[in-house]
Amino acid sequence: MAPTQSDADLADRLGRFRARMFPVLAIMFLIQQMAFFSNPPAERAVDHVRIGAWVAMTAVILFVLNSRGFWFRPAKVRAMIDDEVTRSNRTSAMHWGFVAAMLAGIVVYVVQGVTQFTAREAIHLIVSAGIVMALMRFGLLERRSYA
Repeated sequence: MAPTQSDADLADRLGRFRARMFPVLAIMFLIQQMAFFSNPPAERAVDHVRIGAWVAMTAVILFVLNSRGFWFRPAKVRAMIDDEVTRSNRTSAMHWGFVAAMLAGIVVYVVQGVTQFTAREAIHLIVSAGIVMALMRFGLLERRSYA
């Protein structure tokens, strides 16, 4: 069955919404990371919940970045949202996310001599840098493609 005009309109609205929300999500994620590092976790039960929440949120964001998203929408609409430009933007975002993670790893390695990081903190910094960069890059490229 061919997509209808209303499917195309819905796909356009959802694509624009994603383009607006990904940079906002990146900023919210970054703010949450600043809150995390301003109050480092100890070994209390609430700290384990907080770390688990970060892991879950990061996994969901990574899954959203690597998928078409909008799972509860019709397959036709999801296919229209995931066009060639979007796939190219996603590839670029993942590339820049990888570069940011590698640079964060280098910085953590170099700074480790001056200040001490736990393994958990180092991993947290590296993963967060990659996620934030990928979200920002994808959102900005998508916004540009809808302009």
